[in-house]
Amino acid sequence: MGKGLILLCLLAGGAVAADVRSYIPEQAKLYAPTLAAVQGVAWASAPEPWTLGGQVEQESCITLTHKRCWNPRAELKTDREYGFGFGQITIAYRADGSERFNNFKGLKAQHSSLKDWTWENRYDPKFQLDALVEMDRTIFTQVRAAATPTDQLAFMLAGYNGGQGGVLQDRRLCGNTEACDSTIWFKNVENTSLKTRRVNPGYGQSAYDINRGYVRQILQVRRDKYKVFWEAE
Repeated sequence: MGKGLILLCLLAGGAVAADVRSYIPEQAKLYAPTLAAVQGVAWASAPEPWTLGGQVEQESCITLTHKRCWNPRAELKTDREYGFGFGQITIAYRADGSERFNNFKGLKAQHSSLKDWTWENRYDPKFQLDALVEMDRTIFTQVRAAATPTDQLAFMLAGYNGGQGGVLQDRRLCGNTEACDSTIWFKNVENTSLKTRRVNPGYGQSAYDINRGYVRQILQVRRDKYKVFWEAE
């Protein structure tokens, strides 16, 4: 999800990079309480739920100054994909223009809470946050046997960004690698992957680097400052 937007955030340097651990974007102050409320209903048992706040920031940050982070109208458009909103709900296209997959339609079909979400209303903040929480909850429950809740969240995030099948594949590869623990993300599964390490000119990074950077940025850089919105509950 949101590879192009992720890159902009990862490339932030200087003062912007220095304050990302503590700076809460203005839009987050408006929408983070809604995220906390949605999570409390759709996934009340979520561990370390402020992780979702860091994820929204990572997905929706479209400038290096943070001024347009948490933007429900954030969009990524290329010839092969279109993503929108807080969670960069993605539609991917084949070379002939036909749809390869459509997460918007898939989410509506899978979750009753989203059945009334229309394409014309795709920028609705509440529906977008509900979709992100539903997707995360689904992936989280399918990446079990993690050493800690944080490791399970790492597997979830890697799956959200790069596909659940990729996470399962990476964990199997780790399990078949000497001294690699497939229940632990950092310095273990994090280092084993069949994802290409060849730089994609369109993104300036490889699929492997984007996926691993996504997890690292959310868990180690962005999420902790969002605890305040859950502590206020």
